[in-house]
Amino acid sequence: MPVVEIIARKALARNPAIGLELIDMIILLWVYSNPYDSKRRQMSSIKNVLKMTELMQSPGGTFDGTDDELTQIVLGSLTRLKEKGYLYIQSAGVHFLKGTLTEAGIAMIKKSVNTPVLRRVTAQFGDSP
Repeated sequence: MPVVEIIARKALARNPAIGLELIDMIILLWVYSNPYDSKRRQMSSIKNVLKMTELMQSPGGTFDGTDDELTQIVLGSLTRLKEKGYLYIQSAGVHFLKGTLTEAGIAMIKKSVNTPVLRRVTAQFGDSP
């Protein structure tokens, strides 16, 4: 189980009123960590992280869905995050997405996840802007 999934589970357990699903929180943490200097959010990177999560794996420990199904899951989560006001999406598609956190999204993450734990996420994915 990747560190980001453990952190997302704990953050949601401590703050159930946030109203996010586990996938939403994982994606939000991924966007927060900003692994690319170009600020492009690569769809394939998010999908790779989700494939590693226990949430998306079958009992055998593998992801049994198709790439298109996973793309639709990510796009659905991005839409929910945008509707909640946590994310701006400049473009999103099958191969890439470009999005940034809103001030509300940044504040929610900082409220939900303490700084030392955020450092573990950014160590896994890159540096926060």
